[in-house]
Amino acid sequence: MALSAPDTRRAPSTGSALWREVKRARRLLAMALVGLACSEANPELNHAPRSDDQGLERCDLDGTLALCGQTVVWENRQLESGRRLRLHYAVLRAYSSSPAKDAVFFLAGGPGQSAVTLAHDMAPLLDAVRRERDIVFLDQRGTGRSNPLTCELADPDDAQDQFRTDLDSTKLEQCVARLDADTTQYTTEAAVADLDEVRRALGYEQVNLIGASYGTRLALAYARHHSASLRSMVLDGVAPPQLRLFLDFLPDGQRALDQAFDYCERNADCSESYPSLRQDFAELMERLRKRPLLAKVRHPETGEELELTLTADAFASAVRGMLYSAEVSQLLPVVIEQVARGKLEALLTQSMLVSHSVQQTMSLGLLLSVACAEDLPRVGDAELTEYARHSFLPASGVLEMEHACKLWPHAKYDPAGSEPVVSSVPTLLLSGELDPATPPRWADLALEGLDRGLHVIVPGQGHGTLAVGCVPKLVGRFIRDASSSGLDTSCVNGLERPRFFLDLLGPRP
Repeated sequence: MALSAPDTRRAPSTGSALWREVKRARRLLAMALVGLACSEANPELNHAPRSDDQGLERCDLDGTLALCGQTVVWENRQLESGRRLRLHYAVLRAYSSSPAKDAVFFLAGGPGQSAVTLAHDMAPLLDAVRRERDIVFLDQRGTGRSNPLTCELADPDDAQDQFRTDLDSTKLEQCVARLDADTTQYTTEAAVADLDEVRRALGYEQVNLIGASYGTRLALAYARHHSASLRSMVLDGVAPPQLRLFLDFLPDGQRALDQAFDYCERNADCSESYPSLRQDFAELMERLRKRPLLAKVRHPETGEELELTLTADAFASAVRGMLYSAEVSQLLPVVIEQVARGKLEALLTQSMLVSHSVQQTMSLGLLLSVACAEDLPRVGDAELTEYARHSFLPASGVLEMEHACKLWPHAKYDPAGSEPVVSSVPTLLLSGELDPATPPRWADLALEGLDRGLHVIVPGQGHGTLAVGCVPKLVGRFIRDASSSGLDTSCVNGLERPRFFLDLLGPRP
């Protein structure tokens, strides 16, 4: 898991019954959103044809009707010869009969997420934006239907695969050989050029960008090269070019875990039920380092009895994944207690739900192409050792990525791409207070170069805030005005971290 994660917005518990409950809840949510898409308030079914609809076809995105199209670009932009790529995108037309001429482009995270796949879930959150502006979901090269660099190195239905931390070198080499792609051409810089070409193809003189997680790095890179074509930016979970994927996860993950322990110690119910949670976790990690846990567990979907092995590294990775969502991290005390007792049901259920979501939306190959070219070259051995000394997350995660980069063809590192971005484009920066991947310090760093930027820290939230409370309205108002002047952000102040579960039944009433 890199700079994106599924936002479950609820904490699952254990066993096949709960697995069915969570899947049922997701179906109901999908039905509700389809109902919204078909309501009279949503004109995607009946908007009048526009002259710029030419070349676009009606498409159904899980019940959200859109116009879909593609733009053909060179894979190798320097040579402008060889393989061509079809960049796929979906356009949600503005509700207004006289829309603004500057569209909004949504840039997904990862790197590796498909923006088009997220369109159905994002559409209701961007309803205020869509009143006056088209919204474009562009699958970055290497994702979705834009020549995806798909590598399936693990089976999301294999229980033991959820607790493996090593990359399968043989499968990775086989994937490289199978792909119809020059993986050295899949970088943030290439994606910036693609984005601008799609902008021009769709006839927008200017655009507004909403970037989520890694999408914020792409948005900032676009601002570096094409500021004249950029009206405003919203950056959610800010990953400036100075951030190093995987290495900086170590201190940031430790910070998020410490915040969880601090919360439990301050909360009367949690501290009463788990008076030594921080120490219990440290002792459990030490035991797992000395001897991995071998436990029998029932598969949460099939009910089959399995024998699984859990290492300290795998447990640390799973805990970090839970910290992405404030709702999922509610289970943290229960999971720590259960694993300490040799029970893996709760941990396995959560891990498999995350794995299924990631498998459906992520392209591992693009993650490798970007991280190997832009992030791993900036990792120093001494720095990694020092970071690992002060984090529950091990150095092995970074070392595994470095090994993968030796097998994965990638572009040469360009130091210019890691320089701070300086821009006068109006920018709204959003950070979850509890984010383990892109905590507020990174938005603060990006803000130093954005003289028309405003940073809003959303209390009690993890990675990604676009779906939280009043944030969608703030985004709508900011893009409407292309200015933070007069933007009242006080509506986020009342948000709090959800209370921790005291057992599998939930928090104390």
